[in-house]
Amino acid sequence: MESASIAVPPATPVDRSAPGEKGLKAGAIGYMSNLVIAVASTAPAYSLATTLGFVVAVGGIGTHAPAVLIVSFIPILFISLAYRYLNLADPDAGTSFGVGNAVDGTAHGRINGWAIFLADVIVMASLADIASVYSFQLVGWNSAANSTTAIIIGCIVWIVLMTWICYRGIELSARIQALLLSTECLILGIFSVVSPGQHLRQPSRLDQAEFDWFNPFALSSTALVGGILLGIFIYWGGTPGSR
Repeated sequence: MESASIAVPPATPVDRSAPGEKGLKAGAIGYMSNLVIAVASTAPAYSLATTLGFVVAVGGIGTHAPAVLIVSFIPILFISLAYRYLNLADPDAGTSFGVGNAVDGTAHGRINGWAIFLADVIVMASLADIASVYSFQLVGWNSAANSTTAIIIGCIVWIVLMTWICYRGIELSARIQALLLSTECLILGIFSVVSPGQHLRQPSRLDQAEFDWFNPFALSSTALVGGILLGIFIYWGGTPGSR
């Protein structure tokens, strides 16, 4: 007995440019632009500058900071793999809002969405403050860097500028991110070369690296947990809006 064949209608291509459609328009950004945005979203220089000193300062860690950073990478690795497979199953799964809706219903998804929104409001104000102060210090305008009024004006200027870039679209944002990330990597590269040279000119008891620095089992559980919480932030990054 022959099985009846069922005609399957061809899939209708989705017009990403149509109003109300999800996702970016086709060809808006390429692989390198995606990579740049992903790396910039973690804000590596900012995360290291604001957090690494606190990791070392945690009681009982000291020179064992490398061990803490190695252990901190493990949960981030598994979270990254989880998001990868979620995105393969459903492109919307890249956001906490989408995951919450799919797993626990709309209430959980909305809570996650509003939590990210509030985090954005708080952290953007904080980052704008840092950008304002550092901009004044970059040009040597120390009186403005110490003035609350000048800092607030600088914050407003930076927020307006970032809003304009977002309004112009992802292509302009990707190009600016590439420029900023290239500058950031160049500065970090120079620092990584100059810093050891300065250390060699001023020898200390830390002249030779020791294997024990990379051994997390040499730390107490309290010190390790405290360090991991800070270490995760370094990998997670300073921009919650990217989540």
